[in-house]
Amino acid sequence: MKYATTSLLFVLFALMFTATGQAQTDEGQSDVATQQCFGIVGTSDYYFGEIDQNETVEHTFIFKNTCEETIEIGSARASCGCTAAVVSEKVIPPGGEAQIQVKFTPPRGTRGKVTKTVSLYLKDDQKPHTIIRFSAKIKTDLDIQPQYIQLLGAEVGKTIQGKATVKNISEKELTIEGISINVTSYADTAGDGRTIAIPLEGAVVTPAKLVLAPGQSGDITVTLVPQHPGQVNGAIRLQAGTNEGIIQVFGVVRDSVGNSLRRAAPEAGEVQLDGTK
Repeated sequence: MKYATTSLLFVLFALMFTATGQAQTDEGQSDVATQQCFGIVGTSDYYFGEIDQNETVEHTFIFKNTCEETIEIGSARASCGCTAAVVSEKVIPPGGEAQIQVKFTPPRGTRGKVTKTVSLYLKDDQKPHTIIRFSAKIKTDLDIQPQYIQLLGAEVGKTIQGKATVKNISEKELTIEGISINVTSYADTAGDGRTIAIPLEGAVVTPAKLVLAPGQSGDITVTLVPQHPGQVNGAIRLQAGTNEGIIQVFGVVRDSVGNSLRRAAPEAGEVQLDGTK
């Protein structure tokens, strides 16, 4: 009797395991089947070509439902705020189509080739069904090297400078103006471990204007005097017609060597290293 009960339990366990495995297989096959019968028409990787820095471009991707059941789209999520994705239909019956219109506007100061994505999710799915990729080459008349200024060896109360070189790579004369700088200091001014953001006053960028012939280069210099130890972050913006350039500025400011080596006067009763009070 005991043997028969054990055998029966083994058979029931085997049936449950088989059923679970079959359900998982069927679910996996369903996912694969959906991937095959609901998909994009044409390519999911689109190239806009060369576009201007302030230009908005758009492209429409078409999805076709050749499944035997209705497909419901959950969402279309763009990889950055510079991209908008609009779905025409979220419920697509067998044989139906849905369009996803993608609009892209380059972020300010962008240049060179960029690639962005839009992920399409079906309803109740945690993983994207399809990832749309698109790219563009952002035209510019300016080449900036380096694209950032790192303030090395910055100390409190001491003047520090950094520079980047701007080159006119167009075939026309360029007037670069509207050159401005915004820098923020992140410092623990109260000494309690809390960092606050403080606009760094007195940061100067020179020159205020550059006129460059084709192929000519000029330097952009930033000069500042940090007032607090901690991190410094900011950016220089410059405008040349429809072209805009951004030069990142950052660094770590330390206490001046003089301040860090200065020893405070001993308090009453404190014994100094020489044994005196």
